[in-house]
Amino acid sequence: MTAIRPYEVVLLVPMWSLTVHTAHRALRSRAVPESAPSRLLAGLVALFTLAVTVGVPAVRRVIDTVTGVQSITVLLSHLLGMSAITCLTGFVRQMSATANAAPSRRPLNWLPLPAAAAAMCAAFFLAARPNGESDFLTTGHSAAHTAYWAVYLGYVIWGVAAVGVMCLRHHKQAPPGPLRISLNLIGAGAATGIVYVLHRCAHLALRNSGIPLFEDAVVVPTTQVLLSGSLLLSSAGIAWPALASTWRARADRRRLRRLEPLWRMLGDAVPEVVLPLPAQLRAEPELVLYRYTIEISDAILALDPFRSAAVETAARKQLSAHGFTGPRLAAATEAVVLRCAIARASLTQPATQPTGNPEPSSDGIRHSGDPLEWLELLTTQLRHPLVRGIAASLTAPAA
Repeated sequence: MTAIRPYEVVLLVPMWSLTVHTAHRALRSRAVPESAPSRLLAGLVALFTLAVTVGVPAVRRVIDTVTGVQSITVLLSHLLGMSAITCLTGFVRQMSATANAAPSRRPLNWLPLPAAAAAMCAAFFLAARPNGESDFLTTGHSAAHTAYWAVYLGYVIWGVAAVGVMCLRHHKQAPPGPLRISLNLIGAGAATGIVYVLHRCAHLALRNSGIPLFEDAVVVPTTQVLLSGSLLLSSAGIAWPALASTWRARADRRRLRRLEPLWRMLGDAVPEVVLPLPAQLRAEPELVLYRYTIEISDAILALDPFRSAAVETAARKQLSAHGFTGPRLAAATEAVVLRCAIARASLTQPATQPTGNPEPSSDGIRHSGDPLEWLELLTTQLRHPLVRGIAASLTAPAA
């Protein structure tokens, strides 16, 4: 029976999704000389995913049947996991260099991996192997089994200990944000991996002692929980920077959509402040949002000669009478002033009493605490029917 169980789907779907995502990012950055961390990230995620996939009972049974070698998937899964750990050490080293703001010139050390793999293969084929339905660890008591697990667990504890030390050393130096969270998650995964190795070693040493805690029926599920926890924490840490970047990009795109009406209106009134943006930079929402903010501020500055203190006083009085208060009153007042200033500018008719304050309602910015939030509020009030009506009534006499 080779049906895939529900918990296997729950584990495989996010792992394969993460693999496709990181592979796509690595292919996009392959022409960039500094893209080594992206390639390492794609490699270790793919290796982790393959190791998990090969270990799924349904997949394991198919591979064992096709190859005709019992428990061959155990060896394949372990070798893939060891390769992923080697990539993980290199990736964390690159992240640590980022935290230190200094490039890492230390090459990725692959030399121990072939030696460990050769020793494990020799021990594997010398050992008596059960069918794929049994746990390779709990069924063997020979010297070959012991040698196999000694090499594998030694390599794992070396890798996760190195990762844990690097994360512990550098997480405080990383700036608050995705990088520090990522190092913390990977460090937690490394700590869980060390517990997994110690648990396995304790079972190897005490499985014949009669202690219930180390009986085979208890060890197998406990080991799966520890290994899954280590893998999920490490995968979360690996994926966190990319996920945070994606979330930030989506938030920036939402803000761009909210600011676009204000940017377009001011850009049409003062087209000289809108500078051309190369096509390759338009795909970076953070950069476009930065440009929008600057160009909106420049346009408001250019409209200053057409702003009227009398219009501002009248607009504030009428809006207050309609229940506008606080930042909403400040934003609505600024929206009326801007609409009137744009109307005057279209007629080349400067106001007789300029305000002398080119900043977009500093009162509202002080209340909101965030210039972008203030500009979003200003954009919302700009389209309010009452603001349109007051602006039209205050502009009409000057026309």
